[in-house]
Amino acid sequence: MELLGNLEKKLAHLVVLIKELRSEKEQLLKDTTALREHVDQLEQALLKKDEDFKRWDSEKTSARKAVDELIADIDLLIESGSS
Repeated sequence: MELLGNLEKKLAHLVVLIKELRSEKEQLLKDTTALREHVDQLEQALLKKDEDFKRWDSEKTSARKAVDELIADIDLLIESGSS
């Protein structure tokens, strides 16, 4: 009879353990979903920043070209004025 009592206790313990594991699994699935959503948001933000960087880089290149042209024009004016 004692053996049967021990078996019942072990089975009861296993049932509790299974419930805990199922609960933990459910929470982990929720956490995984939330993390995936967060990763998606971060990817979108990164893509936006990459687009911004490309636009700023293009604007920087255009500004640098304009400044170089202005310097060349000033140099030309200085050279023609001193002749």
